[in-house]
Amino acid sequence: MSVISLHLAQSGGTATRTELLDVVTAGTLKAALGRGEVVRHRRGVYGMPLAEPAERVASIGAVLSHRSAALHHGLKVLHAPDPPEAVISRRRSLPVPEDVDLRFRSLDPDLLDGPATTVLQTVIDCARDLSLPESLSVADSALRSQALTRADLDRAATVLPRTGRARATRVLQLASGDAANPFESGLRALAIDATDELWTPQAPITLRDGRVLHADVGADGPRVALEADSHEFHASRGDIVRDCHRYNEMTVAGWVVLRFAWEHVMFHPEWVREVIAWVVRQRVGVSRGSSLSA
Repeated sequence: MSVISLHLAQSGGTATRTELLDVVTAGTLKAALGRGEVVRHRRGVYGMPLAEPAERVASIGAVLSHRSAALHHGLKVLHAPDPPEAVISRRRSLPVPEDVDLRFRSLDPDLLDGPATTVLQTVIDCARDLSLPESLSVADSALRSQALTRADLDRAATVLPRTGRARATRVLQLASGDAANPFESGLRALAIDATDELWTPQAPITLRDGRVLHADVGADGPRVALEADSHEFHASRGDIVRDCHRYNEMTVAGWVVLRFAWEHVMFHPEWVREVIAWVVRQRVGVSRGSSLSA
């Protein structure tokens, strides 16, 4: 995988020109566009190729849905779907093609926006059908980008279909625009799966001098902070110094800080859950007077 493809994957599938030029040269971006490795979704916004999946889906009378629709609308996803995800009317009777992840649904015209489901329906479909890390990443992105509002999700939660209602309601209630990217959304989802604690995006931590830092994800009860270490390398020695100061001051303030790389969340989620669950159990034990070695 090239640097630019890796950056797009770690950015949730899309990135602005400015974001891309922070990691590659203009010549590299131009070459990637020429190879079809990257496409321009709209002015100043680039991402993974979408034209071929959209054409393939349209050719069988279906529309893009779930994460494929999310990418079409410019939302960020944790994993880009392969094959593309789509929905088709229940009235259609045809073999399911191997190169499309196809679901049969009632397709009301109000739920469609061109070649894809609407943003709201896309978020609902993800919430009903996908894992919490995948669905929360899309819902958080919709709020962060202001494609949807908190009120939109609250209204949608009251009229969800019976199938998948509990699962979808949970995602819509947990969604927050405070998560900076799908990486942080995915990490928070894994923490929620691992424990019964309330995990907050951009959790405030008051330091000994009264200043407030914000952990990427945090649980106030056990005082555990989760930091999503991004794909970007430290630009200078000063960045390393600031990171050390940040993590040490959080520790002095009584918080345990766990750092996870993008690769951990993407490819080793069970290990991430295991580590978070273990540390929370120990912290809860300490708060009740037991020892860390118990």
